[in-house]
Amino acid sequence: MKRITRVFHNWSVTSKFVGVFVLILTVSSIITGVIIYLQAYNSAISQARSVMEQNLLQTKTTIDEKVDMIENISEIIAFDSRIQTLLDSAFINESFQLQDYRYNVAPIVDNIMRQNTYIHSIHVYMNNPTIPEIFELYDGFYSMNRIRGDGEYERFMKDSQNSTDWRGLHLEKLLTTRPDVEAKADVFSYNRKILSGRNNEVNGLVEIEVTQSVLFQPLEDANPEVGSVLVLDNNNKVASNNNNRLTDEMVKQLTGVMPGDNSSLNMLATVGGVRSIVIAVPLTGPDQRLVGVFPVSNFVDKVNQSIRTSFMVLIAALIILSLLVYYLTVKLLSRMKVLLKAMKQVREGSIDVSVPVVWNDEFTQMALSFNHMTARIHDLVETVYKSELLEKDAELKALESQINPHFLYNTLATISWVARKAKAPDIVKLSDSMAKFYRLVLNKGNSETLVANELDMVGAYLAIQKFRFEDRFDAVFEVEEGVRNCYTLKNILQPLVENALIHGIEPKRSHGTIIIKAALEGGLVVIRIIDDGVGMPRDMIQAVIEGKVLNTRGSGFAIANITKRLRAFYGESQHIELYSRQGIGTVITLSFAARGMNNV
Repeated sequence: MKRITRVFHNWSVTSKFVGVFVLILTVSSIITGVIIYLQAYNSAISQARSVMEQNLLQTKTTIDEKVDMIENISEIIAFDSRIQTLLDSAFINESFQLQDYRYNVAPIVDNIMRQNTYIHSIHVYMNNPTIPEIFELYDGFYSMNRIRGDGEYERFMKDSQNSTDWRGLHLEKLLTTRPDVEAKADVFSYNRKILSGRNNEVNGLVEIEVTQSVLFQPLEDANPEVGSVLVLDNNNKVASNNNNRLTDEMVKQLTGVMPGDNSSLNMLATVGGVRSIVIAVPLTGPDQRLVGVFPVSNFVDKVNQSIRTSFMVLIAALIILSLLVYYLTVKLLSRMKVLLKAMKQVREGSIDVSVPVVWNDEFTQMALSFNHMTARIHDLVETVYKSELLEKDAELKALESQINPHFLYNTLATISWVARKAKAPDIVKLSDSMAKFYRLVLNKGNSETLVANELDMVGAYLAIQKFRFEDRFDAVFEVEEGVRNCYTLKNILQPLVENALIHGIEPKRSHGTIIIKAALEGGLVVIRIIDDGVGMPRDMIQAVIEGKVLNTRGSGFAIANITKRLRAFYGESQHIELYSRQGIGTVITLSFAARGMNNV
């Protein structure tokens, strides 16, 4: 470190100016760029997760609509009076009943199939052994003997608690031979018991089959370039997907992050070595869930491109500004060298040396002072020189005190400008809120401010905190118009609102609300800060009021500090109250004498 310091000290003034300027600008640009990139990156990911979840929910809605229609159709068939009458009746007059069966009952299923083309097949199983099977119109009605002994059907028929059941992916039950069918299709089936209209016993069963490709047809509309959309059954097997490049290993990694139950999921995970957004929503009907895997890179490419463009612009600006600083430094130091040459002559004993006077800037003042110095005796020159140094030091300190807030506002304005250029409205809002907050906090050095300004500062602070808390709380202002023009001590509300957020809302781990009320009551300004956070036990309330350290985050200091400030300024006309209940929330009430603009 000493060696670096020694090398720096040996640099020329021009090199020091340019080097320090480049270093400061580079470090600030890198820090600002990293912050902006992280915020833009997180914002893009958050928005992508929300959009992709909505797209997946739309796909789910389309699939659920088909499921609902299938269930409704089964209900129509099961409760059709003609079918119930057929299943309840014995075939005594076979010729008449067979004609009614063939022309009035059997076409019911055929008409439903014609109107709902997405249905693969409908089977009505009859428990009445006297009814024959017919196949002239449509193979829709069959004897219950065809499914006796099948474990899936037997389990369902013996279950007296359930009258309906979805069956997972299986081969279709092809009961009749069709010349246009070469192989059995993969289908899902929905079964509903048909109850007797006389004694409420099970007289039959209606089964509706729908093919896998038809039920999950919306998956074909999903663009595989954006991500993979698939359906997993309760055994985490792929029932359908829109991306043939999805490997077994990727499916294994995907199922590894799935919750044990069939609940929803929206998270970031690595699938197939790629950082991706993984979203899962349960489907109604078959015990399955719809899963989307969307690579993060698809959503942050524009952010990366914008950052690269901004980086190139910053590099170009840095080079141009460095050259400008170098040029100005050389030009200014050239005049300093003239003065330095004259000073060397004085050192060598030439008191009558003078420096040419041009323009009217600081260097000119220095030249005039030098010329004046050489016209006086050495002691007087030394006194004047020291006085000027002290004066310059005071001027620099005064300028510094003015520049610091101004530099802060300009920096925040620059961040806002860069954010608008990068199309990041959240960063624009955050930087604008921060600029407003600091402007109101500084308050031009005054210790008093209007209640309106104090409320505006709290509003800016809450707007900033909403980004940190990811909108996990709402802020409500209920302010009487007359109280806004009253005066108050500066910065007495923000620490209390901060306490409400940190110690009330944040530990709640759920959405909360902060209410700020301000009103005039009996000649007093009354301000209440209400939160529905976790609250405090009774033994803690007095400790907070007294400012005792309750934990490492200093819960009680804000109230005790504000109490002292109010007492010092308003005397006994001020009052502060704290009310809190665990699990309900906290109310802090400030009251002090009202003093408006008209009676200052």
